[in-house]
Amino acid sequence: MADEEDLLSEESGENTMLREAVDALRLGDRVRARDLLTRLLKTDQTNSTYWTWLSAAVETQKERLYCLQMALKADPQNYSAKRGLILLGALPPDDSIPPFPVKRVRLWEEKLSVPQEPKEKKRGWNNPVLRLFVILGIAVVVVGGLIIVGSLKSPASMVRISTATRRPSVTMTLTPSTTPLYRSPTPTFLGPTPLSFFLVNTYTPTPLYVATQHTGLVSASFEAGLRSLELGDFDIARVQFQDVLKSEPNAADVYFFIGESYRMQGNFTSARNAYQQAIGVGSNFAPAFLGRARANLGLNPNADIINDLNAAIQLDPNYAEAYLVRGEYMLESNPTAAKADLETAIEISPGSALAYLYLADAQLKLGENQAALDSATHANELDMTLIPAYLAMARAYIATGQTAQAVSVLQTYTVYRPDDASAFVQLGIAYNAAGEYDAAVGMLNRAINANRRDAEAFFQRGTAYLNLNNSTLAEADFKAAVSIDPADFDSQLGIGRAYFMQGKPGDAYIQAEQKAYPLAHTDITKAQVYYWEALFLEAIGDPTSDIGARNNWLKLIALPAGAMPEAWRMEAFQHVDITPSFTPTLSPTRTLTATITPSPTKGQSVTPGPSLTRTPTKTP
Repeated sequence: MADEEDLLSEESGENTMLREAVDALRLGDRVRARDLLTRLLKTDQTNSTYWTWLSAAVETQKERLYCLQMALKADPQNYSAKRGLILLGALPPDDSIPPFPVKRVRLWEEKLSVPQEPKEKKRGWNNPVLRLFVILGIAVVVVGGLIIVGSLKSPASMVRISTATRRPSVTMTLTPSTTPLYRSPTPTFLGPTPLSFFLVNTYTPTPLYVATQHTGLVSASFEAGLRSLELGDFDIARVQFQDVLKSEPNAADVYFFIGESYRMQGNFTSARNAYQQAIGVGSNFAPAFLGRARANLGLNPNADIINDLNAAIQLDPNYAEAYLVRGEYMLESNPTAAKADLETAIEISPGSALAYLYLADAQLKLGENQAALDSATHANELDMTLIPAYLAMARAYIATGQTAQAVSVLQTYTVYRPDDASAFVQLGIAYNAAGEYDAAVGMLNRAINANRRDAEAFFQRGTAYLNLNNSTLAEADFKAAVSIDPADFDSQLGIGRAYFMQGKPGDAYIQAEQKAYPLAHTDITKAQVYYWEALFLEAIGDPTSDIGARNNWLKLIALPAGAMPEAWRMEAFQHVDITPSFTPTLSPTRTLTATITPSPTKGQSVTPGPSLTRTPTKTP
């Protein structure tokens, strides 16, 4: 591979930006260098030269290592990347790699140059061993300059930038996820690790919705406005667009882009006014309705924006971005309709990573777990910087029982979303499913410390404590969960299980009968109530309770086999002493009412049966 600096002599626009990035590195302005290099990578994620220079601009050794690995992946003959990885200990020493070419003194080499040997020692240079050591020493020191320059001046904090599409379009921004979260102590990098440590939000490039023709000097101002918008110079972009309006006061697209510039600055009121002006001069301009919907949602997260979204689609039935936003908007209220919209968006724009991400969310809500995993994985493949895709993959892995993969993805996600507590809830769920209960407690402690109103976190931690035979802490967590969400069936039943473990089967039965059973609306939840009530009643040990236990076992057998673990069904047959081919006839009434107060047998040993691991119903 050629020396990267040789590439700077080319006069293309991208290499001009690369030259500016290298100059910024030489001056110690790593924030500016990261800004420029990240923009370059948004245009070409497989450019080995960009990754190599970026390794000198990042903050940590972990990031530096990743950049060099990406450079080597893009160009296996990138000797600079190889030398850097050797220096970081990621590759073994390799004498076949030529030393870094020292054609001239670079600014970052001046402080790292190797002193020349005094002339009186020139005779020793004839020694081949000495000559080899000196050459290797020079190579190591010079390569170190590329990497260590990133550590010479470290700013107090990393400045994050807002990127846009290569050509501004109606979807220049992705509404950022407001999910809160933290850093995993053992991050695992898998696949293409996202570049979120450089970006506030990520965007999926889409083509410009319209290319309105502007002529003469107006055209130049319009194009300049688009370029400024793309570079994030929103104030300058507005000035340039205002120049266009002086000659073309009825240009709806110009008002729209002014609205976009305000919206990307978080000024939703001014953005809405600009979109309204666009509608006023161009009532058939679909993007203005979509823009107004987004601005209203920014002003009020509970705003009803469906009419504007419908209008955008009616004006342009092939407007992929409108289907995308409407699908996202309906995810909670109508996941079936959301799925249909997102599938339409993908048909029109198959390269939209956001559409696949939101489709995965809809499929998870509809129980289509494998399809959700496929969609989330495809979203990640389309845009490696789309951080929420990692969380969607993790949720799908959990739903499909692939706990190891879920843990790995979540560890990656939390590196780049260290303030999102819901990811630690998901990690807790994955650890519980894997039987790693101590690890689950550790993750859930973090989630609960960050958000003490998360019923799912308390339920999952209660489940972990229950499996660790700490019924007191389990009871406290289940009660905390139901205080937040009284309709949480699993936590209501969990309280009964905690009582049972404490040797109080009577209290356990009353809890299950009065609190959990009224919330059991499916065969799966009914199976859980019948199973645990049967155990509770058998533990009470009086004749009436024995009758009630038998009736519950028979009710369990009458349910579809898929509503319970096979072990539960076999256990029920054993308790009623019948063969599995028997089909019981049940009384329509429940045998025991909650008015009885049986006395628990103190000190008895109880062995809980198998536990169903619920699929989380709360969206993080």
